[in-house]
Amino acid sequence: MSDKCDANALGYPIYFNLSIKDVYYSYCVYDELLVLFFHSCFYRLEPTKVTIESYFTLRTHSPELFTKRDTDLKSVLEAFKTISFCVLPGSTPDGCKVIFIYAKRVEAELFVLSDFIKALSMVIDMLLMTSGTFNGLIIIYDMKGFSLSHVGRLGINMMKKYVYFLQDGLPARLKAIHTINTVPFIDMITSMTKPFMKKELSEKLYYHSAADSETIFDYIPKEIMPIEIGGSGQTLQNLNDDTFDKVKAMRKWFLEEEKYRVDEQKRLGKPKTESDYFGVEGSFKTLNLD
Repeated sequence: MSDKCDANALGYPIYFNLSIKDVYYSYCVYDELLVLFFHSCFYRLEPTKVTIESYFTLRTHSPELFTKRDTDLKSVLEAFKTISFCVLPGSTPDGCKVIFIYAKRVEAELFVLSDFIKALSMVIDMLLMTSGTFNGLIIIYDMKGFSLSHVGRLGINMMKKYVYFLQDGLPARLKAIHTINTVPFIDMITSMTKPFMKKELSEKLYYHSAADSETIFDYIPKEIMPIEIGGSGQTLQNLNDDTFDKVKAMRKWFLEEEKYRVDEQKRLGKPKTESDYFGVEGSFKTLNLD
């Protein structure tokens, strides 16, 4: 596979020419990943250095999210069976890639937030490693079937890690997060993340109620959206299967990737711990609630 990449900030397309097989033998801070970091930071050196540090520190201190990313493990398979991750084909007119997410199984007891974040990280890594640079990443959540029972399964510390992952730990330009079939209690969820969400991320959130479902097409062309959502693209089943097959094909890469983490003993200054980076699990002391 060799996907053409969109023009980067300097006006030149970057070709990775990576197939799934090639990715098997890639390691963490290799040239392709450095290109992704530079591109995501618009080729500015200092922000790139900060992003690289955040990327590896987050992964080091979140082993529940970034280790055992193995599609042969039951917990990972269950996550992909419960939540569907669909990388839409092609790009938006401004060169963004789109990931569409919806629940295949809506029972709250089947939803495990840490496993969801782990699965999403695998899909994003797969997309980055096989597509090269692109103008931006858009995530769409279909909240159909999401209930107050699901909210009860959203721990503060894990939500905080989720926000940090999206706003600080991606070697990609996150352009927007859309929710469709938005639930009435979305403000309850937003209030959990607001204290540690940067303004730049909060301004990228868009909500579309079930009554205004067509408004998503003001941002994403119907041609690439799933048929079931009113688009004219592929079916959700086909998109789901294609995405999971690509993730599964990268199994060896994921197992190799988790070996590359921060050695805190070599950090300049005091080594960081998980509580230094995220605060104390289950505590509201680090939050500034309105």
